[in-house]
Amino acid sequence: MGETSARVQLAEELLKLKTASGMTYTQIGNQATKQGRKLGKSKLSGWLKGTNVPEADGSFELLVQLLEARAVRNGSGVASRGLLWWRALQRKAVAERDAAGAPKPAARTVLPSTQPALHPGDVDKATRLLNCFPLDGYWLRWLQDAETMLKIPLIVSDPLCDAHRLLQRDRLAYIDPELHTAHQELVATLGALTYEFNGMTDISDEGQDVLEISDPGTPGARNELHRQVCQTRDGFLPAYDRMINLLNRKNLLSPAPKSSLDITVDLLAARGAREGALVAPLAADTLLPGQGPTAPYYFAVQVASRNDQGPQIATVGIELAKPDGTLAASYLFPARGPAPAPQLPFQLTAYGSGQALVNAPEVALLFRGLGTVARVRPFAHTGSGQVFHGSWRTRDELQPFLDTVLPIPAS
Repeated sequence: MGETSARVQLAEELLKLKTASGMTYTQIGNQATKQGRKLGKSKLSGWLKGTNVPEADGSFELLVQLLEARAVRNGSGVASRGLLWWRALQRKAVAERDAAGAPKPAARTVLPSTQPALHPGDVDKATRLLNCFPLDGYWLRWLQDAETMLKIPLIVSDPLCDAHRLLQRDRLAYIDPELHTAHQELVATLGALTYEFNGMTDISDEGQDVLEISDPGTPGARNELHRQVCQTRDGFLPAYDRMINLLNRKNLLSPAPKSSLDITVDLLAARGAREGALVAPLAADTLLPGQGPTAPYYFAVQVASRNDQGPQIATVGIELAKPDGTLAASYLFPARGPAPAPQLPFQLTAYGSGQALVNAPEVALLFRGLGTVARVRPFAHTGSGQVFHGSWRTRDELQPFLDTVLPIPAS
């Protein structure tokens, strides 16, 4: 097949993930059975050896989700790719197999479905739930990976609190009693978690965009508060998993993406902003001195989708490089910008764009403090962990604007 074979890559990545998870074939099969799927040793062995290519069905996605979650909990160091990445690789492997004329899995006799038809109201309610909880949401990866809950990033707490408010207002119940029960459990455990968040202290005005556990006065009392937060997190995650897997079993999850992500990232700047977006922005390499340092100057990272995919953008920022090309610093934009509502994370729409802003004097201070910065480029992280970079800009291109927003003091 050669080094570029998608079939070989898929098999190697699956084998690597299984090893990192520490799960046996029997354990995988038992977990799949609980979710109404069959993942026997012979099927899995064929996938891991590359002799067979998995089809784009719930069994393959369940396997990936199961192994990634266990690998993360084991602290294996294996990167969490996310479903979008695995789906894209699986499609490439299938296309390669079909082009080569390799045999497809034997067709099965499809019996008439005994599952009742989906009620349109349940379909709509499931869609609203998934809009609150995008499958590639950064909050999920963070909660699964977090070793402590002493500090919660606002880009984790804010989306969960917003989701709880929206789900509480959604008064229509599922027609399917199994979905209704699972949904009630999810909302209850989410409510318990956001209750703990509301009791924490927002220290974003101290330069950290996080919630911090309050100090009740003694280490023992603080440890008890931390235990309660961890306990509510550990109650919410299984409830979320049960709900999502139940939606998957009932064919209520969103369809697989039509194409891979195609994201552009640009660094912009302007003299003013309205409702969290730049007014008449300029590309960073065309900036000229403004009318005075008292104006509200901003830098912005703009992220745009060039196809039918709309991922969640979890974080954005800029990378600053030294003259020799090594990284001098990486600066993350704050979760809360000039607008009242949080600016991160945000959801891209198909062929749509979004921005996150930062006060330009803060960036100018960073440049001045580092001193040796030669180039800068913007970046964006999706909720599933993919990273996209923009073009490099030289310091000379930015310097007129930097000197305007933060003039050099007269000697």
